[in-house]
Amino acid sequence: HYRILGKIVNKITEKNPLLFQKQEKLKEEIFKTIKKGENEKMEFKSTFRTNLHTNEIDRKIEYSVLKTLVAFMNSKGGTLLIGINDSGEIIGIEKDKFESKDNYALHLTNILKTKIGKKFFNLMNFRFNEIDNKTILTIDCEKSNTPVFIRSPTNEEEFYIRIGPSSIQIKGSELIDYIEKNFKKNK
Repeated sequence: HYRILGKIVNKITEKNPLLFQKQEKLKEEIFKTIKKGENEKMEFKSTFRTNLHTNEIDRKIEYSVLKTLVAFMNSKGGTLLIGINDSGEIIGIEKDKFESKDNYALHLTNILKTKIGKKFFNLMNFRFNEIDNKTILTIDCEKSNTPVFIRSPTNEEEFYIRIGPSSIQIKGSELIDYIEKNFKKNK
């Protein structure tokens, strides 16, 4: 069995020599990114929905991921890597216990639609990457031209921005000032 599999892999490699080089280059880029650590435009999350202490699905963790995405769109954009803990260790998204990547993507899309709104989908791009037999999810966010709010668990609209490696909620006059300065309409 292994010889047949080896022959298949060799044929694929011969016909597509860049296939494995691309994977290696992608892996190198991700390791470089992780090494730089979290900052204004980079955030790591261990999971999308699983509390690693209780091993249970926790909506607060989902909400934390969504707050980060909203903060990126309201600031300068950024990248969220899910499946990497705060110390930069790749743990993979497998702990979120989705049946498949398709189910994962569908769940993420549905939550984004209900909590943030589908009109902001064009500002987000997500992809799954395999690294050392673990999967990480990369979500790139562009800066929005209009303010992006998130529906809280109590159904309130909240506004977040990035300050350093943190997503910070702003309200009231601070929110009004921020929107006036950062989302000026071109007249």
